[in-house]
Amino acid sequence: MPWGGRHTKNTIMRKLRNVTVLGHKIDIEYKTWHDGQFGSCDPDNRSIKLSHACLKDDELHWATLVHEVMHMIIWLTGVSHMEENNEEVYVRCIENLVLPWIDENKHRK
Repeated sequence: MPWGGRHTKNTIMRKLRNVTVLGHKIDIEYKTWHDGQFGSCDPDNRSIKLSHACLKDDELHWATLVHEVMHMIIWLTGVSHMEENNEEVYVRCIENLVLPWIDENKHRK
């Protein structure tokens, strides 16, 4: 299982109010999408939206949060604004920024 966690389907996870990403407070909101979407990232408003459906599965909740945080990190670091898309830049971003964030926030699961 990813993230070193224990998989507990049908356990209601607690809602998160916010997380810190690269020193920025990012608000977390929950909503219901009817198209199967699990999350979205709004870098301009420093917010992430997660589906209420994620709260029923801790692995899905954590994986969706990490996915949206990766979007936020890529935006905050300016990588998303690059004229040329360079795969190595994305790899270094994930390696040097996302993995430490995951380690620092494991306790939030």
